[in-house]
Amino acid sequence: GLFGGKRALEVVKEYSKDGRPIKGKVAVVTGANNGAGFETAHALAVAGARVILAGRRLDAIKEAIRSIQDKLGNAENAGSVEMIPDVPLDLEDLQNVRNYAKEFQKLGCPLHLLVLNAGVMAQPFRLSPQGHESTWAINHLGHFLLCQLLMDKLRASQPARVICVSSELHRSAPNPDQEFSNWTHPEKYSWMEAYGASKLSNILMAKELARRFHDQKLDIIAVSLHPGVGPTGLAKEGLSGVLIGLYRAIGGMILFSHEQLAATSTFCCVAPPSSLVPGEYYARCAVMKTSHPLAEDAEKAEQLWKKSEELTKEFSAPLN
Repeated sequence: GLFGGKRALEVVKEYSKDGRPIKGKVAVVTGANNGAGFETAHALAVAGARVILAGRRLDAIKEAIRSIQDKLGNAENAGSVEMIPDVPLDLEDLQNVRNYAKEFQKLGCPLHLLVLNAGVMAQPFRLSPQGHESTWAINHLGHFLLCQLLMDKLRASQPARVICVSSELHRSAPNPDQEFSNWTHPEKYSWMEAYGASKLSNILMAKELARRFHDQKLDIIAVSLHPGVGPTGLAKEGLSGVLIGLYRAIGGMILFSHEQLAATSTFCCVAPPSSLVPGEYYARCAVMKTSHPLAEDAEKAEQLWKKSEELTKEFSAPLN
């Protein structure tokens, strides 16, 4: 049909038949104030988790929390939603990412589910405070650093999961001979390529995380996913109607509601470990083939990891 796909709450229901797999677990969802991030946070709270909503605009996060609390009402077995008071997460600024991780650590709670959902697309060219192309900085590098800084917390909270929200548009990443964050020249900049590169980076990061978790014998699952194509808050800046039309067209005309866009992220959090293949790319709650020649390239994944370490090293010293 035109509107395809399960909704996040249906996924929760399906996996809550034999008990409540994430009841009492602690989740952090980035970009949780609207769209799929909001619906993912809502679904995880319905499933019984303690969900911490992270985002750049504190007023929007507060509003989202109120809204989810209203929806939860006095539901039996529901979890809770909260934020770290007065602490924004601005993924574009690595110093801010470090500050957020520090404040999270002060909460003294475990971390079982890290959902790296925040993202921007169709940005006009600009550089981050640390001088990286902003789409890649926000969608990949900020999340990479956040994950690094919270790694000790994830290890201490095993079994845990890291969920990297990517996109089918990873196919628009530039050719292999171009470096990932190579758009420091505005005249060469294409927002579609920059977005594609950031989303390919999400897939490669999940692959490399999975490899490392496996080698270190850690009970932490990392996966990436394509949420579907639908109305999102990603493209507030500069996406004309024509481009939105095109973007929808590549979705095979299947448009997802926000609740459907959150289904696969929710699935990756609540499904039993036996239903997930570490390092894989998911769509519609199942493993999906990637659509870029580099997406399965283990060597490229390792290169990206090293490069990301290099670019964040000034901010990545252990928090303790």
